[in-house]
Amino acid sequence: MPETPTAATPWPPTLGELTFRLTGSELRERATALIEGAQRDLNDLVRSSNAPTVASFLAPLDRLLTRVSDVSAHGGLIFSVHTDAETRTTGREISEAADRFLNEYRLNEGAYHALQKIDLSGEDDSTRFAVAKMLRDMRRAGADRDPPTRARLLEMSNSIDRVSNQFSENIAKLDREVVLDDRRALQGLPPDFIAAHSSDSSGKIRLNTKYPDVLPVMAYCDDAEVRRRLLEAFMNRAYPENLPVLDELLAVRGAFARSLGYASYAAYALEDKMMETPANARNFLGRVAGPLQTPAAGDLERYLERKRRDLPGATRLEFWDSELSTLGGGYYDGKIRTEEFGVDTRVLRKYLPYVLVRDGLLRLCGTLFGITFQRNPTAEVWHPTVEAYDVFRGPKPLGRCYLDLIPRDGKFSHAACFAVREGLAGLQFPQSALLCNFLDPTVDPAVVLMEWKDVITFFHEFGHLLHALLSGQPRWSYNSYGHLEWDFIEAPSQLFEEWARDPATLAQFARDPETGDGIPAAALQRLQAAEAMGRASRLLRQVGLATASLELYDRDPAGMETTEAFRAAWDRYNPRPIPREYHLQAAFGHLTGYSAFYYTYLWSVVIARDLLSPFHERGTLTDPATAERYATEILAPGGSRPAAELIRTYLGRDFRFDAFERWTRESLLEPAARSPSSTT
Repeated sequence: MPETPTAATPWPPTLGELTFRLTGSELRERATALIEGAQRDLNDLVRSSNAPTVASFLAPLDRLLTRVSDVSAHGGLIFSVHTDAETRTTGREISEAADRFLNEYRLNEGAYHALQKIDLSGEDDSTRFAVAKMLRDMRRAGADRDPPTRARLLEMSNSIDRVSNQFSENIAKLDREVVLDDRRALQGLPPDFIAAHSSDSSGKIRLNTKYPDVLPVMAYCDDAEVRRRLLEAFMNRAYPENLPVLDELLAVRGAFARSLGYASYAAYALEDKMMETPANARNFLGRVAGPLQTPAAGDLERYLERKRRDLPGATRLEFWDSELSTLGGGYYDGKIRTEEFGVDTRVLRKYLPYVLVRDGLLRLCGTLFGITFQRNPTAEVWHPTVEAYDVFRGPKPLGRCYLDLIPRDGKFSHAACFAVREGLAGLQFPQSALLCNFLDPTVDPAVVLMEWKDVITFFHEFGHLLHALLSGQPRWSYNSYGHLEWDFIEAPSQLFEEWARDPATLAQFARDPETGDGIPAAALQRLQAAEAMGRASRLLRQVGLATASLELYDRDPAGMETTEAFRAAWDRYNPRPIPREYHLQAAFGHLTGYSAFYYTYLWSVVIARDLLSPFHERGTLTDPATAERYATEILAPGGSRPAAELIRTYLGRDFRFDAFERWTRESLLEPAARSPSSTT
């Protein structure tokens, strides 16, 4: 067992055979040795499993599966972050090799029957739950089928992993560019953005489809043609390259599900989620969408009215006038926030330097959960800009986390929390990495100013990281955070966003570094009111994406044209049809991991609004007793119990829609304060 770390001792290595600085050939050689060793251990274990017990079979099986899962995570991380294309390819290859091992294990008839034979009568509920999930996953892989069927299923499982990785790789590497001839085209953008986009040797200004360029341009650029061009490029990144890849992914997943007797891949994918069936998911999306459609249409009319002040006689609102992010950020959305609510996010940025936001976020974790983050400058990282922290709760070590927040060529282009190492009691501590792309690579992170929407994203992804750390010492890997129902896994991160919107929390860290002044209290109140504006449109956008992900996977993929299918699903609920020249499905990265259940985000918002109820009852989001109970009853159990039970324990009842519905109605209220003459 590794030495328990303290503030005074070095962090113990985990899976030390794989580091972040290996060459591609070294990485492949060591990963191959680890996987081959695990295969030998599995073979020996199955051969000796005549009378399997928890100690003789389950424990060693769980440990070897963890070793291989860590190889997969390591390879996936290298694939997502490395600067060298060849090494990224190696990372993908070793991740796929580890996943092939895990696919074969789930079809291992001997291991399946040995697990069935273990006497669990004297074990605790969490052990019985872990084994039940292991057996369920093996049945869902086909372990109880005849040998020819298992062979076909294995081939399809490996193909799914290969094609999914190809889809993700194309999104990461196929960046698009818009070239401008005149700096005047950047009018309206913040001065630091303009300064960071100087003309090249040919006098051209280049914008790309990474978030540090796209989000500010869509929010602030006064030139509608620049917004149009960049949004079209953004909506078509990885097009047309990913269309045949997506077709292949839908086909092989559909064939896999039908081979197991499911009507569609959506039916297969939702079976082990809280939602259970595609029909339930459709009913949920319809229930959410119904009350949103009228206020969402009102949002669009409100934006159009504002556009007519610039362009009298305008008859339509274009996507580049208001569309981009579930967090807001559209051009006329910003105009109304400034003019009617007195909130200018360009001015707000001066209170949000990255270092103050980061440090404030880390201090908040101490206030809420007693967690401290110790920067470790000697920890091995995969890029010089990555920050590594050893994490403690009181004197107790929790794990390590990494912050990789600056875009690079070939890097994962969205925002997510990646597993680096899985935590297990008595074996190793969890390690996770936040991969985001909101810091401008041309500006020193020490002085870079963050967009308001990026602060929300930072908090959201940090919610995942906290969940992984606080639940990171289960007895069994199948009780870890990663084995929680996936359509609950976004709820804690959705909830954690609320601290970024909370005036009392913002007052602790949002400050002008030159003067030390915080955001004025009245401005924070206006910011809260402005946040409700456009909420119906943003939520309905999520309904459109969720409907598209469900429909793509809940029908026969043969002959399906994904552009038309995606557009039809989007248009079902959204008052504004998606433009025909957009091919958003080609870069919709959630179609791989989340597949049919992108509804997870909306489902999790409904749950998160109710999980906030105990905090609201205490009148503050920073009540330590409520935060401790939330950490203990929702976060710490990880996947050791069904999500519905965790919610019921914490709330004392099943979750309800009431809080979500009240929240959505806030967008229909008049702002509590409108002060165009006092803009922040």
